[in-house]
Amino acid sequence: MYQVKGVKTLPIYGGQDINRQIDALKNRPHIISATPGRLKDHMKRRTIRLNHIRTAVLDEADEMLNMSFIEDIQTILGGISSPHQTLLFSATMSKQVQSLAQKFMNVPELVKVK
Repeated sequence: MYQVKGVKTLPIYGGQDINRQIDALKNRPHIISATPGRLKDHMKRRTIRLNHIRTAVLDEADEMLNMSFIEDIQTILGGISSPHQTLLFSATMSKQVQSLAQKFMNVPELVKVK
């Protein structure tokens, strides 16, 4: 767990000791950065609950979909029960990325940057 200016952050990814992650989660981090597989693992173990999420950020959405993580992403975003903002960043906007945005976002806006 890292803390800068009172904000606690926690990276969660496979290959790291899960018990150490579970202990770190007990300190209630403000921000969790996770890989889809490990986040789903914590959801299954109920060591992470998504009922108080205010913002979900999916970076490199196109790459996640290319790597066949679509079902993991749908499970994760579908597991968020609280009202929240979903931000989806992608270098390309394939039909799969657009479909994901339509399913999990309210009134999504497309912002293009050159």
